[in-house]
Amino acid sequence: MLFKIITMRRLVIILVLIVLGFSVFSQKSAYQIEVQIDGLKDTSLLLGYHYGDKKFVCDTAQINSKGVAVFTGDSLLKGGIYLVILPDKTYFEVIVADNQHFTVKTTKDKFLDNIKFEKSEENDLFVDYQRFMIDMQKRNRELSEQMKESLKDSVKSQELRAKFEALNAEVAKFWDNLVQAHSGMFIASMVKAMKAVDVPEFTLPKETPKYDSLRWAHSYQFNKIHYFDNIDLADSRLLRTPILEGKINTYFDRVLIPHPDSIIPQAIALIERAKANKEMFQYVLSFLVGKFQTSDRMGMDGVFVAIAEKYYLGGEVWWVDQKILDKFKERVEALKPNLIGKVAPDLWLPNPFGQYYRLSEIKAKVTIVYFWDTECSHCKKVTPELRKIYDKYKAKGLEILGVYTQGNQPKWMEYLSKNEVTWINVWDPTFSSNFRNLYDIYSTPVIFVLDADKRIVIKRISVETLNQYLEIELK
Repeated sequence: MLFKIITMRRLVIILVLIVLGFSVFSQKSAYQIEVQIDGLKDTSLLLGYHYGDKKFVCDTAQINSKGVAVFTGDSLLKGGIYLVILPDKTYFEVIVADNQHFTVKTTKDKFLDNIKFEKSEENDLFVDYQRFMIDMQKRNRELSEQMKESLKDSVKSQELRAKFEALNAEVAKFWDNLVQAHSGMFIASMVKAMKAVDVPEFTLPKETPKYDSLRWAHSYQFNKIHYFDNIDLADSRLLRTPILEGKINTYFDRVLIPHPDSIIPQAIALIERAKANKEMFQYVLSFLVGKFQTSDRMGMDGVFVAIAEKYYLGGEVWWVDQKILDKFKERVEALKPNLIGKVAPDLWLPNPFGQYYRLSEIKAKVTIVYFWDTECSHCKKVTPELRKIYDKYKAKGLEILGVYTQGNQPKWMEYLSKNEVTWINVWDPTFSSNFRNLYDIYSTPVIFVLDADKRIVIKRISVETLNQYLEIELK
């Protein structure tokens, strides 16, 4: 009896161990992408993904002697367009979305021509889409070549334009059908994101005064508000495609009027919409801050200040540590006093002989504040050109306040005398005016242009651009 009891207990333990062992060995990986490439063996593949305009690698797998490699992992991949990267750095794309267990077969050459998927309807659709678009692009190129050859033939040109319209209509129909037939799939979200919004028809009669301007304004206002309507900003999978970053750049670089007053409210509106998804919010905010912080377009530092102040200094960036936040605060404080549209920070500085001049008291239609140095190589080129501009426009209402940024008074005075620099020349011998921080002067030369009320209208411009501005402003 005792023997039987012990035996039963051992049997139970053995059965439990068998069950546990079976569950461990039969546990399914979170993702498993089997790749078979004819013509390739005994090497390795990389699995990467798009992220904005960059590409990153997330996994590697060995190809066996039969040309088969398996990417597998215990955590789900974040959805998006992924890249199967060969040893020669060529690659083909696959969609990774809800279904992360599938097989892809192709050949070493002509990936798209020979690619086939098993257990992935979404990738079958993706291949069909890619093949269709390649065919459309080929036809578009052919029509473009014909158009070049037919520029002098109005009848032929009109026929070709009709073919272009028909081709665009065919693409639009294909996209619409795909989106409608496969709603809920990532490929539908992706294709829809690429579609431009349909601007409502402009209904005013053509004989209406300023018809073209009104039509443009109608289109502009609609696109300004509805440009992102086809993009699901709650779908973070779009981050791992080359689509979203391109759409954002087009919106801020080509759609909107390039002025901070136009861009700031729309940037904030987009960031607020991106809050539908934490990862999307982090990306959109970080991207826009970086874009406008480093922009070469005049006035975009004002956009950076507005965004950084609201979100970074407003405590909404959980992913940023305090050291970086302190740097943001420092940069905002450096830029904020000298943004375009603001009254220029006042300066009260002496000339070489101790006579003081106050910027706010200079009477002129246009005042230039010129920060320069006698030893700066670029200044040596700009200063003579600026002097010509001063001689040309002084009688028409131009004044220049030249701020010497260094402390070598004899050398400065020698330069002024030798080169007949007769505008208002001042310096800061005691370094007490804080002009470097007030005007964000970290190099020379720097030109600020102020209107009659001493508001900053242009800054950090070339003498060529300055001359063009003054030709219009002081003609």
